[in-house]
Amino acid sequence: MMKYPYLLLFFFLSFFSASSQEMTDSLKKVHIVMNNGEEYTGKIIHQDGQAIILKTENGEMNLITIRIRSITPITYQGIFSYENPHKTRYFFGPTAIPLKKGKGYYQNLMLTTNFVNVGLTENISVGGGFEFISTFSGNPIWFFTPKVGFELTKNLYAGGGIFMIGIADIGSGTLGYGVVTYGTSDQNISAGVGYGFVDGSLSEHPSIMFSGILRVGNNIALLTENYFFPNSIGENLSFGIHGLRILSHKSSFDIGGMVFPGLDGVPLIPYAGYVRVF
Repeated sequence: MMKYPYLLLFFFLSFFSASSQEMTDSLKKVHIVMNNGEEYTGKIIHQDGQAIILKTENGEMNLITIRIRSITPITYQGIFSYENPHKTRYFFGPTAIPLKKGKGYYQNLMLTTNFVNVGLTENISVGGGFEFISTFSGNPIWFFTPKVGFELTKNLYAGGGIFMIGIADIGSGTLGYGVVTYGTSDQNISAGVGYGFVDGSLSEHPSIMFSGILRVGNNIALLTENYFFPNSIGENLSFGIHGLRILSHKSSFDIGGMVFPGLDGVPLIPYAGYVRVF
């Protein structure tokens, strides 16, 4: 069926081990942006009309009030200094965690493909994008990616959506999917199933996804994203993307490799992606 079960087993065992050791920080934090663009994260231990004393990992800082552009409360209570900024997707596939109202992100894949997604409500988001090279070749490739997501109970989410892809003057296809996610923004696993719809026909067999993320440091996480395509002759095609996510407060950079275990002569294909949240 698939030739890399031990990689997935190691990832999922590591996930549950990390989950059992998760700690929380009961202190309320804020993220402060200064007028000159400098950013600080910590706990306000004193505030008046003249200054704010902020307790950070590097000690206490005295910030002059009139030089502060914004102060944003941080609800994240994980063991790291900030939340994973891109918790609604893995390399490409979705989690069931919803993109909140008014939040959004720009995503670039492999330098050529661009997406923008925005939260319309607390549970519904909409997005889309285009492929850059095809736009200039005369047949632009476009995408449409609405999604819904709900928190069923603490750390358990369910969601679904459609992924539509089209080529101008040629046609389009649609994949409808459902996904369940268990975990936090720092470590979670997801399982999903989807059916394609092309030229008025529904696919006979589903596509299946298993994915996960495990944050191992303040600025780095491990990712795995895996797809399986059973068919009527008893064979199961599959491919996976495995690698790293480099994190900051507002951005993430993904780097990894795409593997095709059932195809002989297909090398590891490098994968790269970038996300900026807003």
